[in-house]
Amino acid sequence: MHKLFSRELISVIGIVGLATMAMGLLQPVLPLYLTDIGINPTALGLMFSAGMMGMVLGESFGGWLADRKGIRAPLFIGTFFCIPMVLAFIIFKNTATLFVVFFIWGVVRAAVFGPGRGYIGTNIPLSNKATFMAVFAAAMAVSRALGTSVSGFIVDILKYDWIFVISAGISLAGGLLVISGLKKFRPSQSIMVPTTIDADSIEAPVPLYRHRPFIVQSIIAALYFTAMGTGSFLSLLAVQKAGVPLAQVGILFTVGAIVNAVLLIPMGRLADYKSKRVLMILGLLFTAAGFTGISFSSNFLQLATSQIVGSIGGSMFSPAAVALLSENVSRHKQSTAMGIYGGCEDIGVIVGSALSGVIWSVLEPRFTFLIIGALPGVIGAVICFAMLKDKH
Repeated sequence: MHKLFSRELISVIGIVGLATMAMGLLQPVLPLYLTDIGINPTALGLMFSAGMMGMVLGESFGGWLADRKGIRAPLFIGTFFCIPMVLAFIIFKNTATLFVVFFIWGVVRAAVFGPGRGYIGTNIPLSNKATFMAVFAAAMAVSRALGTSVSGFIVDILKYDWIFVISAGISLAGGLLVISGLKKFRPSQSIMVPTTIDADSIEAPVPLYRHRPFIVQSIIAALYFTAMGTGSFLSLLAVQKAGVPLAQVGILFTVGAIVNAVLLIPMGRLADYKSKRVLMILGLLFTAAGFTGISFSSNFLQLATSQIVGSIGGSMFSPAAVALLSENVSRHKQSTAMGIYGGCEDIGVIVGSALSGVIWSVLEPRFTFLIIGALPGVIGAVICFAMLKDKH
């Protein structure tokens, strides 16, 4: 398997990893910075929603562009174009301008994800596809964790402006790696690695909007990430309802992230040897069980255990789902499919966050995690069981 780690593949993982680290660096401190410059909470939430809408467009556009112009173009956009958008947070302070900055930043920062997955889908053989999707996901998780873990220290020592400068510097490093580490565009037909059972070779091409397995998997992904959209309310539940000290709330998120990162590659390897569809169903059910546990938790230990269960589900679902998607889509549409699929993930997060806020306000807060967290996982598992098949 080590022979598959080409210099170009390592460069792609490195570029997307640096882009993810640059985003992770800003994630914990950006709300605090915006509050500090006088942005009210309502506008703050809408700004992040605008950024997510930009990501929906950016992931789809980045995948489409990679299939037509090569992977360098969207990765160039997702690194170099992030630099002025991140620095704009230092320059502009008024609410209307910051909405525009958030949206454009969402578009350009998301351009790297579809092409990154699409590269693996195009260049990695069937027997190792889920494993390498898991390697990619684990690398992104580690990169994000590195960014989030040091951001608070940077702000404490150097103040807010420097966090944006350092994030821009990391994006610049990723952009330079695009120039030095990736070859010029080669049409996908020239790649000789047998990566997919190309549907175009055995039947007339089917547009993605009429490709049944692709549509079904995109719906399942949206359902899974609708559940993930409740994540922003976990800290509120932990503090307000379970009586967890504020200092321990961060540990809850860290525990889940570590379990997910550790299990991603073994679960990806398992998906390559066993049924990807079965792993997806189990992952969705474990995720639903985790959110059910959260809704009934009354102390830190119960919340942490539920987080672990949900994280196990995520490590089962993600690599198997993306690998099966890649197998069901023809080679020359890999990045386009991955980009649209990623856009469906982003839509799920937006819908889950919005519905969670409504349920939290109207019903007992614990119902948020049952209705928006557990229920979509169960529905997704049923759809997966009834409408998907493994690719033989």
